Amino acid sequence: MLSKEVFKRGLEEIQIAFDNFIMTEEKARVWYKYASYLSDVDFKKKIQNCIRGCRRTPTLADIIDFRGYYVDEKLESDLLAQKQEKEWERYKKVEKIPLRSEKTKIMTYNILKNVIPKYQEKLKEEQK
Repeated sequence: MLSKEVFKRGLEEIQIAFDNFIMTEEKARVWYKYASYLSDVDFKKKIQNCIRGCRRTPTLADIIDFRGYYVDEKLESDLLAQKQEKEWERYKKVEKIPLRSEKTKIMTYNILKNVIPKYQEKLKEEQK
């Protein structure tokens, strides 16, 4: 359930972001009544995303329905894992590229070793 403090802070941010946004006490009570089912985290995300993406002064419906930038945390972690897997595949390919000289291979390896240190252990494990 949405806390009144988070709700109040969200409305303050909307008022700062949109000059012509006017909130009265009565209007705030109605808004809270219909937004109170949201969690604090969801409400904060919706406020932030609405500020980023609303092109006009938002209504409560705009804030609640706004989906422009909201990314589910599970989806976000899956996307990050996919990105890291692609980086790892590129890193492994470089190890197998026949380079013209040993010096070039050493330079390339050292650059990648410094740029992608998190893959060093993974590479050692695969070499065993």
